Amino acid sequence: RVMELINELLKENAEVEGKISRLQDFMKTEKYSRLDRKEQRLMIIQCNAMQVYTDVLWQRIDEIKGRL
Repeated sequence: RVMELINELLKENAEVEGKISRLQDFMKTEKYSRLDRKEQRLMIIQCNAMQVYTDVLWQRIDEIKGRL
């Protein structure tokens, strides 16, 4: 069961990292630069929040591995 949980967390982490990558790629486009400042700021906040979440997921994974 513990390995299942680790695998689920790793899968979730990979999904979030993929979303971060796509968002960062979008933020380099002309379409992003045409957004108003408020929309740009919201995307930056969203990206930062997802990065913090991946850090939390890695901490959980490390904690679980430490108990094995």
